[in-house]
Amino acid sequence: MNNVVAFRRSPKLEQPEDLSVIVVAGSGAAGATTTCFGLATALRLGTGVQVAAIDGTFGGGNLLDRVGVEPIDPARAIRRLGSRMAVSSAGVVVVGHGESSDSVLVDSLLADRHLARIHDVGTALRSRRLTPLLEAGAAIVIVAPARSEPLARMRAGLDWLLGTYGRGVLARTVVSISHQLPHRLVDLAPIREHLAPRVAGFVEVPFDASVARPGTVDHRCLSVASIDAWTDVLDALGRIEAGHRDTDHQAGAGEPA
Repeated sequence: MNNVVAFRRSPKLEQPEDLSVIVVAGSGAAGATTTCFGLATALRLGTGVQVAAIDGTFGGGNLLDRVGVEPIDPARAIRRLGSRMAVSSAGVVVVGHGESSDSVLVDSLLADRHLARIHDVGTALRSRRLTPLLEAGAAIVIVAPARSEPLARMRAGLDWLLGTYGRGVLARTVVSISHQLPHRLVDLAPIREHLAPRVAGFVEVPFDASVARPGTVDHRCLSVASIDAWTDVLDALGRIEAGHRDTDHQAGAGEPA
């Protein structure tokens, strides 16, 4: 398989293989699955590390059907995940939805194999099954389409995060706005002005006809603008990573010898 595709730069992540991210939809049909695939693809293309895109939606998701193009090598398969594993066109390991999925367990199994992990959890931000990952400090990418009502629902999700985890949670949250139509329906400038100083990143992902069409998505059909935008999200996640390192260093420096 020819995995060569044009991209402009590598994401600014010092330890991309350690990345663990929750992609959550601020509303229904927000593009969380596409964002999960896009981030995993941009990370794989830009760094060459092993990456897993995980369908952590509750009630069933279609990530495996959308982006899994060939069976995984049996030597790379994880027994507990059974037939739910495949590989995308870019070489991303795709883990499909399972009724008894434990997001923390799946994250741990893949981390043990030194894979970066990007979880598509759909609209289940408030699920108790995600609490351990959130409490452990996992980065959050909250996705909303560029339409008025879903943007309002995304704000409700951000308010819930603040009320549950405190103001510090915004420092590890990236807002990704997906343009699902070729023309703009709302003026995002006031939303960007309000949120950009408060969150780790605010990124607009342009309309891409290759992901708007039904069927399996091949990364070689993606526009460079889409990959650039997902790389911008990864850059913001890199800033979160750097902030965690600085905090750990400062805490260590204050400990007695």
